[in-house]
Amino acid sequence: MEKDKDRSKSTAMGFTVERVSALSDGVFAVAITLLVVSIAVPTIRGTVTNSKLVHGLAQIWPHFFSYVLSFVIIGMFWISHHALFSVIRRVDKTLIWINMFYLLLIVFMPYPTNLLSLFGQTTVATVIYAAVLGAAGLLQAAMGFYATRGHRLVDDEFDMRYAGEYLRNSVVMSVVFAISIGIAFASPTAAQFFWIVLFATPLLERLVFRKKRGEPGVETQEAV
Repeated sequence: MEKDKDRSKSTAMGFTVERVSALSDGVFAVAITLLVVSIAVPTIRGTVTNSKLVHGLAQIWPHFFSYVLSFVIIGMFWISHHALFSVIRRVDKTLIWINMFYLLLIVFMPYPTNLLSLFGQTTVATVIYAAVLGAAGLLQAAMGFYATRGHRLVDDEFDMRYAGEYLRNSVVMSVVFAISIGIAFASPTAAQFFWIVLFATPLLERLVFRKKRGEPGVETQEAV
């Protein structure tokens, strides 16, 4: 109960953790909703038939790809953001502004998503998309580092191993997008396929670092 009281207590400029979290959740909700704008309606000339509509929908598959991709990635950002703010006990001016610039990029996401859906075959659209998400990953890492460094904004009992995992995940995301920018100058399509690495790295990270910490694997736990 004491921790809950501390968590709701006003801090920098009268803000509470809950207020910052509520604003962030609202921005995420707006961004993830506006993504649907990137899906265009097929243009069909003459009489509309089932075959023409199916053909038209097939032609705009990049719009669906961009929508699903951005939806999942923004979802990943929201999960990480929620995890961080669930352990933060107080906020200060620096954290608030890092979070604001982070949200600036999140709510901007529908624009590069639309660019990607319309001009995904170009280097420029691919680079802009990757640059925005790469920058968001860096700001996410900056928030985690700032909040947990020296237990600045978290409880003294907070396990710093979780901070390390959070930072690794955020930095890896930025690195993947940075590498894809270089690939995009050779092949935008290859760069977009490279983003699949984002979904494989969390599993690999857990397997690698779990072994280093000597934690039991799934098989061991099942045997027990």
